[in-house]
Amino acid sequence: GFLVGLRSLIAAHGQAARALWLEVGERAAIEQLPVLRDLGQQLRPLGVQLGLEHAGERLARIERLYEAGLDYVKLDGALVSGVALDGARADFVRGLVWTLHGLEIRVLAEGVADAADARSLWACGLDGITGPWASAQPLR
Repeated sequence: GFLVGLRSLIAAHGQAARALWLEVGERAAIEQLPVLRDLGQQLRPLGVQLGLEHAGERLARIERLYEAGLDYVKLDGALVSGVALDGARADFVRGLVWTLHGLEIRVLAEGVADAADARSLWACGLDGITGPWASAQPLR
């Protein structure tokens, strides 16, 4: 019943729906992939962006991630922190970005705190960065 009510509420506010980004945790995708898939099938036609937040090393364990209907994935701050000083971590992030882009899913990083990590993450091909470092940058 929750999904039906949510869809009705969002459909009643069509213009606002196109500005809504709805996020679920990585655990939801691992444990409830069919529910996540249904959520995407119901809400994406209304213009809602559906994302996975706090994604980390368990992301690779999500079978048939392509079925989830995600628009974006936010990589957890614990995964991306220190990426500038850890080549293996950077390679892992680069591999995730490559895989997710292959599924036409945008990739963002959460909790980026310094410029060196930001530069490394941009070099890995990320589509966006959030966190203290990004918040301190001037708007363009």
